[in-house]
Amino acid sequence: MLTYAPIPTTDLYFLNSCGDLVARPWRRAPVTRLGANVFRVGNRYLVVRRDREKVIRQVLAKPDAEIIYLIDDNLEALEDQSLPDGYRERLRALKTGTYAEMLERATLVVTSAQDIAASLPAGKRYRILDPVWHGQPREASHLPTRPAQHVDMVHLGTGSHAAGFGFLAPVLKQVLEQAAHAHFHYFSNMPQLGGMDGHPRVHRQRAKTWNSYKRALPGFRFDLGLYPLPSTPFNAARSKNKILEYTLAGCPAMYSAAWGSTHGLVDGQTAFLSEEGQEAWIKRLLDVLAAPDVLGSVYNGAKMHFKDLNDLPGQRAFWQSVFIKDSK
Repeated sequence: MLTYAPIPTTDLYFLNSCGDLVARPWRRAPVTRLGANVFRVGNRYLVVRRDREKVIRQVLAKPDAEIIYLIDDNLEALEDQSLPDGYRERLRALKTGTYAEMLERATLVVTSAQDIAASLPAGKRYRILDPVWHGQPREASHLPTRPAQHVDMVHLGTGSHAAGFGFLAPVLKQVLEQAAHAHFHYFSNMPQLGGMDGHPRVHRQRAKTWNSYKRALPGFRFDLGLYPLPSTPFNAARSKNKILEYTLAGCPAMYSAAWGSTHGLVDGQTAFLSEEGQEAWIKRLLDVLAAPDVLGSVYNGAKMHFKDLNDLPGQRAFWQSVFIKDSK
């Protein structure tokens, strides 16, 4: 079943940059909120992925509505077998619901990746938009600096990152055997690592709600993020979001080289990049864990890169130009 609470997409692609432009009972502002993820300025409507059908139908029923539709899931990849069944069912429910009507009526589609844009109907006007977060990364004082000092690795993946968890399980088996000072953390209500879930230095925490997660993120004390992206149809449309997220979690991160380099990451300066394959990841991770003094310098580079990627003014200017323009 779909849920209709405000979703991360709404925060990351609209409210984080324009929340103060949305009217509240105590505040006059140009944007009216019609649902959890639907907004209006005059006869212009912004629909973020999904909402209650009643709300969507109200928008679609207006013949003169100028609809902007924002979608950050690659629905053409919903049969990707790396996705959990429940996640694929949610995507299928979205695609077979009002998605097609919304896509047909939209005067502009806003997406988070070129692969999603490429799946749109021919001639459909679209723009690619990057996510943004509130807040700034903390200092690097918590990161380890001495050999064999305790290192907390983390994967901030969710259910849609099942391929990443599958990739990491044998990597962690080798790494934790050879680096006794390393620990691994992740968030999930269900075990994701097979036999490795019983390892004494693998720590699973229950998944948080979106609101509790974004409140907790600045207080995380992790030392190294792990973000492998095995080549799957769904992974091909990943946004830059996890780069921002790991930096806000207070740690540098290791990414798949082919993906990370396309987002401006530089190995050993703003991130750790590994070539494809589990053996490559094992070697790269062990090298980093053997010289933890590099964590601080790479994290400082990641913080500089964060300033370039987290373009709050740019996202706000985009929405003012296509949605909130000429409002009174």
